[in-house]
Amino acid sequence: MRVLLVSANYRPSVGGIERFVEILAEGLADRGHEVTVVTGRHRGGPALEERAGVLIVRLRASDVLRKRLGVPYPLFGPRAIRTLAGLVRQAEVVHAQDALYLPTVAALVLARRRGVPSVLTQHVAFVPQERAFLDLAQRAAVRTLGRSARKATVVVAYNPEVAEWARRTWGLREVRLLPTGVPAQEVSEEERSAARRELGIADDAFLALFTGRDVPKKRLDVFLRASDPAYELVAVTDRGDGGGGAARLVPFMDAARFSRLLAASDAFVLPSQGEGFPLALQEALVAGVPCVVTREPGYEQFLDDGDVVFVPPEPAAIRSELLRLATDPAQRAKFTAAARDVGRRRFSYHAFVDAYERLYTAYHRRT
Repeated sequence: MRVLLVSANYRPSVGGIERFVEILAEGLADRGHEVTVVTGRHRGGPALEERAGVLIVRLRASDVLRKRLGVPYPLFGPRAIRTLAGLVRQAEVVHAQDALYLPTVAALVLARRRGVPSVLTQHVAFVPQERAFLDLAQRAAVRTLGRSARKATVVVAYNPEVAEWARRTWGLREVRLLPTGVPAQEVSEEERSAARRELGIADDAFLALFTGRDVPKKRLDVFLRASDPAYELVAVTDRGDGGGGAARLVPFMDAARFSRLLAASDAFVLPSQGEGFPLALQEALVAGVPCVVTREPGYEQFLDDGDVVFVPPEPAAIRSELLRLATDPAQRAKFTAAARDVGRRRFSYHAFVDAYERLYTAYHRRT
């Protein structure tokens, strides 16, 4: 089957949607499908690239909103939309990400016009921003661009709260829930030690890891203010100020290196808000890393009390729980086992790819 995946951002850009698309694209290609990812060429990378059996087409786009406002929203011109139209014409299924992005809107409209079945995955609901004018802009986009969701043959989500928000907001008849998942990575003890040595962290030190862009919803500053001499903090982020001595800040890295760093960690911390269910959190659970997480709407679909350490998004609360994990081997063992169990049951890579493959096949056969 010829599958066109549409995502405004993709590698070398780093984020949850980017990783979702990458995992799905490579999983489908591994099963023999002809997979193309179309995205913006605004964070580097060649215009055309083949990687792991996936053709990546990067269209010229402006990254001015990210540079000036910290908003990862690329702007595409008419030439890019014409190229996208040609790719839609060749596809048997179009799968776009999040209704507010311009290439998603264009892909869904073009697919409807050409009778190509289309899937929209809505990853998040309304996400509050730090500045009022950005909230206003987002609300306007929801009321206008977001209505493109009605053009999709089927709309899906993996968080029930997001699914209900999309259904209610855009008057959709149904938003289906599909699983998401990540591949398990085997990391040796030697690789774990090497990941720590790269950061100058001793093998016996307690290491707590955070990852996310330096935007309000990720609450990077909350993580940094939870520092304590009893443990080491590492943040994988796009902030470049060095962390003020509270933590080691390292730039975003490729998936293989991040998996090694994750395996080298003793805890994963994510106090973020407005998330569907972050891919990084899924990866931490699959890797069996104890997780310290702020509870968000829809998380109860995936997590029970006792699966992770739930905390309010406050430095003191995070510090208290990290100290408990750092000093109590029984607690670490308990949450390590819980993470592995949740990862195995909830975030199976094969179940994720299976679900979308079946969905594509069902709608493709109807045309």
